[in-house]
Amino acid sequence: MPITVSDIKAHREQFDLGDIDTMHTTEYRRALSDGAFFWIDHHDFVRSTFTEEIFATNREQLDAMIEHLQQYRDKMPSPPGWMSEK
Repeated sequence: MPITVSDIKAHREQFDLGDIDTMHTTEYRRALSDGAFFWIDHHDFVRSTFTEEIFATNREQLDAMIEHLQQYRDKMPSPPGWMSEK
């Protein structure tokens, strides 16, 4: 079943998500802690909260995902001062 705009809206409301591009890092950390983006299931698999898709099933896969995300980090800009915890 395709994801609808109302599915997205319900997810954002459930986790009280505003616009991520203007979200303070403290609020982003809260969303992460609340499981708004991903979570670990009863099999200890990392899953998407929204789609329930499995992202990683073991530590090596998770390490590979973190390494891949590190490549994105190196390309991304720093946040503006008003968004930053630093």
